[in-house]
Amino acid sequence: MAFSTESLIRILVLSVYVPVCLAAYWRLIPHLSLGAKRLAGAMLAAQILIILLAAQIQPVSRFDNWLWNFHEEWNIPATFATVQLAVVGGVALLTASFARAQAALLRWYWLGIGLVFLFLAVDEYLALHEDIPDWELRYIALGAAVVAATLVAAWRSERRRWKWHASLLIGLAMSVAGAIWVNALPIPCGSMGFLRFEGCLEFYFLEESLEFLGIWLTLVAVLGQFSAALPSAATKARRLAYVLPALTILAIFINSLAPQLELRLGIQPTSVEFSPGIHLRGYQIEQDAQATKARLYFAARHADFMAKGLSVHLVDQASGESIASRDEWTDRQHGFWLFGPDYTPTFRQVLQLEIPPGAPTNRALWLVLSLWRWQEGEFLRQRVVASDRQLLDDRQVVLGELVLPGAALAQPPPSLAAFDNGFSLAGADLPDRVQAGETLSLPFAWRSDYDGLEDHVQFLHFVHEETSEWWGYDQQPLGPRLPTRLWYKGLADSETWSVPLPADLAPGNYAVYTGLYRAADQARVAVIAEDGQPWRDRRVPLGHITVES
Repeated sequence: MAFSTESLIRILVLSVYVPVCLAAYWRLIPHLSLGAKRLAGAMLAAQILIILLAAQIQPVSRFDNWLWNFHEEWNIPATFATVQLAVVGGVALLTASFARAQAALLRWYWLGIGLVFLFLAVDEYLALHEDIPDWELRYIALGAAVVAATLVAAWRSERRRWKWHASLLIGLAMSVAGAIWVNALPIPCGSMGFLRFEGCLEFYFLEESLEFLGIWLTLVAVLGQFSAALPSAATKARRLAYVLPALTILAIFINSLAPQLELRLGIQPTSVEFSPGIHLRGYQIEQDAQATKARLYFAARHADFMAKGLSVHLVDQASGESIASRDEWTDRQHGFWLFGPDYTPTFRQVLQLEIPPGAPTNRALWLVLSLWRWQEGEFLRQRVVASDRQLLDDRQVVLGELVLPGAALAQPPPSLAAFDNGFSLAGADLPDRVQAGETLSLPFAWRSDYDGLEDHVQFLHFVHEETSEWWGYDQQPLGPRLPTRLWYKGLADSETWSVPLPADLAPGNYAVYTGLYRAADQARVAVIAEDGQPWRDRRVPLGHITVES
């Protein structure tokens, strides 16, 4: 007998739904209060409607395919799954709040159940588990704790309430079977036992349907305890239970607005447009010794953001090498896409780059962003259409620059000269003589007591002691690897200059001076000696050198 894969999956789903729903309406639903029956019936009807529509609708666009796909996130099935989990948690909390005072242990139990399911609802929508190490083991441990607590609660409960505890355990087992067991099944192609079908049989539709039904059975169990715990006059609690689905959808909508509010509260604004129509509206960079975190705020239509990903790199400005990188698919969780394919929300993407051991310190780094799309087995970088930020090329945007601090000195040596901007020249090693036309090797040691704010240039002046003629050479104090705008409080570093002396430099004795000037206006920085006296002409004498021909 041959089936289509769609027909076979529908048969499997039907073979689970029919007996479970019949058993629930025979043994459980009649014992619920009128309001609880209505809420359970409405949630079951909603999930059956979603399953039928997802099975029957023939998508005509990528948006339609995503909107009803059980294998996608943040769409109609995912939103309903979140709502159903939140309703279970909310009803459990109402049961804990309005239960009889003498049932103290059970009230604590229902409080715990409520908090667990509310957490699962948040995780269902925001995928928190992806950031939890070994989350499968932790969730199994959480499930085992819920089962143990339920068995204890059943033992302490009246016998007539055991059916609700059993229903909760069966519902949890069904949802776990869908999430773990069915999801782990190998995908058969062509046949499964005596069944023959065309193509390959993917179980994600059955997986999500089992999760839907298992959580609904758990909801029925919680509603059963809710009905038994509340007196008939507790209309306030019943009304709160009715509005739980609407409150969950409202919370999801408010969550989608959070990035827009954050953009107005201290986020660095920017205007970068990637092809096709994806806009970077703002960003924030956080840095510590172990990681660099970039919070990125994008605006895009759903269709433009499908199959896209982001990359951030730490790039050494001097060498152009990448020392750390992070690639992630775009996270659309903050986009309330249910408004339609042309709705353009603002959403937040957080990428964290772990700093690798042995990463170079005291080097100027760029934080570089690129956007890519997956097409026919390749990752293709998207072109930058317009940008108010520096570009490395037409596909890479420089978000900012930073430096990984090096180890600070335990006890800094005395300074040769202290500059007004907080920089100190700790030492310089000038040789006695050098040949004209050679390269002079001259080491400098620097410290900083303040964070750098702007670029400075260091100069060297060679003044002939007989003719007073002079020759100069300028460069950044620590070279291009670390401009002074990135110096930080506690910096201690050195750089050996390679100074190319002119071949026609007149022989003789020279007095050598150094100092700093601002790159913006060429104004020299005031400097004082170790004894506190200012150096004349804001130049620090390094000593004397003999130039030989």
